[in-house]
Amino acid sequence: MATIDVDKLRDYLTDYTGTAAFGGFPAALLDTMDIEDMDGFELCRKAEDMGIDLHDFEVR
Repeated sequence: MATIDVDKLRDYLTDYTGTAAFGGFPAALLDTMDIEDMDGFELCRKAEDMGIDLHDFEVR
């Protein structure tokens, strides 16, 4: 089991969904707001659902 930098992951997901929201997909704004309240496990699950490689956020 890897240790994930959840702060870095949260920042990335916020940027990712925020960019989508202002790039023509306003529903992504709801994801952006949800990400603020997610715990580490929920963030990892959301990232995996979005196809994001969690290895990029491993603490080494």
